[in-house]
Amino acid sequence: MAACDWWLVNDKGAWTPMGSFVYINHFESNRGVNLHRVRRHLVNEIALLVPWATGVYWERSGRVHKRLHAFRREQLYPLRMKEVMV
Repeated sequence: MAACDWWLVNDKGAWTPMGSFVYINHFESNRGVNLHRVRRHLVNEIALLVPWATGVYWERSGRVHKRLHAFRREQLYPLRMKEVMV
């Protein structure tokens, strides 16, 4: 239903295998899927793979104005728990 391309980066945005931040480079989803539910699921899957990451961010480029979206680790935890509770 959805897939994303992501990698770990340092605080300057440069790729590093033990980076502190997850950069989501590309995200694709089928039409009609609940994007909030898919996002929670993907965040949970990524967090399991890189538990040391302190945040995740991505750029929303399909709009007139590019917009950066970011979540710190404390914000990710409620998203992960919400997916478990659903």
